[in-house]
Amino acid sequence: MPFPAFFADAPAITLRDPLSAFLGAPVDGLITYRYEDAVRLAGHSCPTVAGAWLMTIKALRSLWPDGMPERGAVEVLMDDAQDYGVTGVMAAVAGLVTGAAGPGGFKGIAGRFDRNDLLRFEAGIGAELALRRRDDGQTAVARYHPELVPADPEMRERLQRVLAGSRDPEDQARFAELWQDRVKRILVDYAELPDLVRIEMR
Repeated sequence: MPFPAFFADAPAITLRDPLSAFLGAPVDGLITYRYEDAVRLAGHSCPTVAGAWLMTIKALRSLWPDGMPERGAVEVLMDDAQDYGVTGVMAAVAGLVTGAAGPGGFKGIAGRFDRNDLLRFEAGIGAELALRRRDDGQTAVARYHPELVPADPEMRERLQRVLAGSRDPEDQARFAELWQDRVKRILVDYAELPDLVRIEMR
Protein backbone atom coordinates (compact mmCIF):
# COMPACT_ATOMS: atom_id res chain seq x y z
CA MET A 1 0.00 0.00 0.00
CA PRO A 2 2.07 2.95 -1.23
CA PHE A 3 1.42 6.07 0.82
CA PRO A 4 2.85 9.51 0.09
CA ALA A 5 6.34 9.83 1.56
CA PHE A 6 5.37 12.74 3.81
CA PHE A 7 3.19 10.44 5.95
CA ALA A 8 6.40 9.32 7.65
CA ASP A 9 7.10 12.92 8.69
CA ALA A 10 3.68 13.58 10.21
CA PRO A 11 3.47 13.68 14.02
CA ALA A 12 3.02 10.30 15.70
CA ILE A 13 2.01 9.46 19.26
CA THR A 14 2.72 6.62 21.69
CA LEU A 15 0.20 5.78 24.39
CA ARG A 16 0.10 3.35 27.27
CA ASP A 17 -2.89 1.03 27.03
CA PRO A 18 -3.56 -0.90 30.27
CA LEU A 19 -5.96 -3.25 28.48
CA SER A 20 -3.32 -4.20 25.93
CA ALA A 21 -0.79 -4.86 28.68
CA PHE A 22 -3.33 -6.92 30.65
CA LEU A 23 -4.09 -9.10 27.64
CA GLY A 24 -0.44 -9.35 26.58
CA ALA A 25 -0.48 -7.73 23.14
CA PRO A 26 1.60 -5.69 23.00
CA VAL A 27 3.29 -7.07 26.09
CA ASP A 28 4.45 -3.67 27.36
CA GLY A 29 1.09 -2.04 26.62
CA LEU A 30 2.66 0.70 24.51
CA ILE A 31 1.00 1.45 21.20
CA THR A 32 2.29 3.94 18.64
CA TYR A 33 -0.18 5.46 16.22
CA ARG A 34 0.85 7.16 13.00
CA TYR A 35 -1.11 9.22 10.50
CA GLU A 36 -1.24 6.29 8.10
CA ASP A 37 -3.32 4.42 10.70
CA ALA A 38 -5.94 7.17 10.53
CA VAL A 39 -5.85 6.99 6.72
CA ARG A 40 -6.39 3.23 6.80
CA LEU A 41 -9.37 3.77 9.09
CA ALA A 42 -10.92 6.57 7.05
CA GLY A 43 -9.97 5.10 3.69
CA HIS A 44 -8.53 8.41 2.49
CA SER A 45 -6.27 11.33 3.41
CA CYS A 46 -7.75 14.81 3.51
CA PRO A 47 -7.64 18.05 5.54
CA THR A 48 -10.44 16.75 7.79
CA VAL A 49 -8.61 13.53 8.66
CA ALA A 50 -5.39 15.50 9.12
CA GLY A 51 -7.14 18.01 11.37
CA ALA A 52 -8.77 15.32 13.51
CA TRP A 53 -5.37 13.67 13.82
CA LEU A 54 -3.64 16.86 14.96
CA MET A 55 -6.45 17.86 17.33
CA THR A 56 -6.45 14.44 18.98
CA ILE A 57 -2.73 14.12 19.58
CA LYS A 58 -2.31 17.74 20.65
CA ALA A 59 -5.21 17.41 23.09
CA LEU A 60 -3.74 14.21 24.53
CA ARG A 61 -0.36 15.82 25.00
CA SER A 62 -2.01 18.76 26.72
CA LEU A 63 -3.77 16.42 29.14
CA TRP A 64 -0.54 14.57 29.95
CA PRO A 65 2.09 17.33 29.68
CA ASP A 66 4.65 15.49 31.80
CA GLY A 67 3.99 11.89 30.93
CA MET A 68 2.71 9.39 28.41
CA PRO A 69 -1.01 9.60 27.56
CA GLU A 70 -3.17 6.66 28.58
CA ARG A 71 -5.44 5.02 26.05
CA GLY A 72 -8.95 4.37 27.34
CA ALA A 73 -8.64 7.12 29.95
CA VAL A 74 -10.50 9.92 28.16
CA GLU A 75 -13.94 10.73 26.89
CA VAL A 76 -14.19 12.14 23.38
CA LEU A 77 -16.74 14.93 23.09
CA MET A 78 -18.02 16.17 19.74
CA ASP A 79 -20.01 19.38 19.42
CA ASP A 80 -22.30 18.25 16.60
CA ALA A 81 -24.47 15.25 15.85
CA GLN A 82 -22.70 12.17 14.53
CA ASP A 83 -24.29 12.51 11.10
CA TYR A 84 -23.59 16.23 10.72
CA GLY A 85 -20.93 17.18 8.17
CA VAL A 86 -17.57 15.59 8.89
CA THR A 87 -18.25 15.02 12.59
CA GLY A 88 -18.40 11.25 12.20
CA VAL A 89 -15.07 11.13 10.39
CA MET A 90 -13.34 13.22 13.05
CA ALA A 91 -14.87 11.14 15.83
CA ALA A 92 -13.63 7.92 14.22
CA VAL A 93 -10.06 9.21 14.11
CA ALA A 94 -10.23 10.41 17.72
CA GLY A 95 -11.72 7.08 18.77
CA LEU A 96 -8.96 5.14 17.04
CA VAL A 97 -6.23 6.89 19.00
CA THR A 98 -7.97 7.25 22.37
CA GLY A 99 -9.90 3.99 22.41
CA ALA A 100 -13.13 5.87 23.16
CA ALA A 101 -16.20 4.18 21.68
CA GLY A 102 -19.96 4.57 21.65
CA PRO A 103 -22.50 2.20 23.19
CA GLY A 104 -21.20 -0.70 21.11
CA GLY A 105 -17.65 -0.42 22.42
CA PHE A 106 -15.74 -2.80 24.68
CA LYS A 107 -17.64 -3.32 27.96
CA GLY A 108 -14.59 -4.11 30.07
CA ILE A 109 -13.43 -7.00 32.24
CA ALA A 110 -14.78 -7.23 35.77
CA GLY A 111 -15.39 -3.51 35.86
CA ARG A 112 -12.02 -2.54 34.38
CA PHE A 113 -10.83 -1.38 30.96
CA ASP A 114 -14.27 -0.37 29.64
CA ARG A 115 -14.27 1.74 26.49
CA ASN A 116 -18.00 1.96 25.73
CA ASP A 117 -19.99 5.19 26.12
CA LEU A 118 -16.84 7.30 26.02
CA LEU A 119 -17.64 8.85 22.63
CA ARG A 120 -20.35 11.50 22.85
CA PHE A 121 -22.04 13.74 20.32
CA GLU A 122 -23.94 17.02 20.67
CA ALA A 123 -21.89 17.65 23.80
CA GLY A 124 -22.21 21.45 23.72
CA ILE A 125 -18.48 22.13 23.97
CA GLY A 126 -18.39 25.03 21.51
CA ALA A 127 -15.57 23.49 19.46
CA GLU A 128 -15.10 20.62 17.02
CA LEU A 129 -13.64 18.20 19.54
CA ALA A 130 -12.67 17.88 23.20
CA LEU A 131 -10.98 15.19 25.28
CA ARG A 132 -11.84 14.86 28.97
CA ARG A 133 -9.81 12.80 31.42
CA ARG A 134 -11.87 10.25 33.31
CA ASP A 135 -9.82 10.52 36.50
CA ASP A 136 -9.75 14.25 37.21
CA GLY A 137 -12.11 15.78 34.63
CA GLN A 138 -9.48 17.97 32.99
CA THR A 139 -10.64 18.84 29.49
CA ALA A 140 -8.66 19.82 26.40
CA VAL A 141 -10.89 21.63 23.92
CA ALA A 142 -9.57 21.66 20.34
CA ARG A 143 -10.38 24.04 17.51
CA TYR A 144 -9.10 23.56 13.97
CA HIS A 145 -8.55 26.30 11.40
CA PRO A 146 -7.61 24.68 8.06
CA GLU A 147 -8.31 27.94 6.24
CA LEU A 148 -4.89 29.06 7.46
CA VAL A 149 -3.36 26.55 5.02
CA PRO A 150 -5.27 27.19 1.79
CA ALA A 151 -5.27 24.92 -1.23
CA ASP A 152 -3.36 25.77 -4.37
CA PRO A 153 -5.85 27.50 -6.75
CA GLU A 154 -4.89 25.03 -9.45
CA MET A 155 -6.38 22.21 -7.38
CA ARG A 156 -9.92 23.52 -7.78
CA GLU A 157 -9.43 23.91 -11.53
CA ARG A 158 -8.21 20.33 -11.85
CA LEU A 159 -11.04 19.03 -9.67
CA GLN A 160 -13.62 20.77 -11.83
CA ARG A 161 -12.15 19.19 -14.94
CA VAL A 162 -12.19 15.71 -13.40
CA LEU A 163 -15.76 16.09 -12.16
CA ALA A 164 -16.79 17.35 -15.60
CA GLY A 165 -15.56 14.09 -17.11
CA SER A 166 -12.03 14.95 -18.27
CA ARG A 167 -10.30 11.96 -19.84
CA ASP A 168 -6.87 13.50 -19.49
CA PRO A 169 -5.05 11.38 -16.87
CA GLU A 170 -2.92 14.41 -16.05
CA ASP A 171 -5.95 16.17 -14.59
CA GLN A 172 -6.61 13.38 -12.07
CA ALA A 173 -2.93 12.93 -11.25
CA ARG A 174 -2.32 16.64 -10.76
CA PHE A 175 -5.46 17.05 -8.66
CA ALA A 176 -4.42 14.22 -6.33
CA GLU A 177 -0.90 15.62 -6.08
CA LEU A 178 -2.15 19.08 -5.10
CA TRP A 179 -4.72 17.62 -2.69
CA GLN A 180 -2.06 15.71 -0.79
CA ASP A 181 0.28 18.69 -0.95
CA ARG A 182 -2.21 20.62 1.16
CA VAL A 183 -2.45 17.73 3.62
CA LYS A 184 1.35 17.70 3.81
CA ARG A 185 1.47 21.40 4.58
CA ILE A 186 -1.11 20.93 7.33
CA LEU A 187 0.56 17.90 8.90
CA VAL A 188 4.22 18.66 8.37
CA ASP A 189 5.04 22.20 7.26
CA TYR A 190 2.55 24.04 9.48
CA ALA A 191 1.64 21.47 12.13
CA GLU A 192 3.05 23.74 14.85
CA LEU A 193 1.47 26.92 13.54
CA PRO A 194 -0.09 28.28 16.76
CA ASP A 195 -3.52 29.04 15.34
CA LEU A 196 -3.91 25.96 13.14
CA VAL A 197 -4.97 23.84 16.12
CA ARG A 198 -5.84 25.73 19.28
CA ILE A 199 -6.08 23.88 22.57
CA GLU A 200 -7.95 25.39 25.51
CA MET A 201 -7.67 23.69 28.89
CA ARG A 202 -10.75 23.64 31.13
